[in-house]
Amino acid sequence: MSKTLTVRIGFRQQRALARRAAARGTTVSTVVREILESALDESPLGGKTGAFRGRLSLPEPQDAWRKQIKARNWRS
Repeated sequence: MSKTLTVRIGFRQQRALARRAAARGTTVSTVVREILESALDESPLGGKTGAFRGRLSLPEPQDAWRKQIKARNWRS
């Protein structure tokens, strides 16, 4: 069962949706449904970047102030 949802959008958004729909050869409604579905299915940033955790290795800082920043960084 589907529902009808009325949303007010600005002229620029309407024009962008119409262009995207025309480029895909589909309706504005279909484009809006795809965008909405994509937005609702997004995982948090941590889920997207979790595989990269701990992958960055940087050389030890040489300057005194950089060493102090590194020592105070709770993530190090």
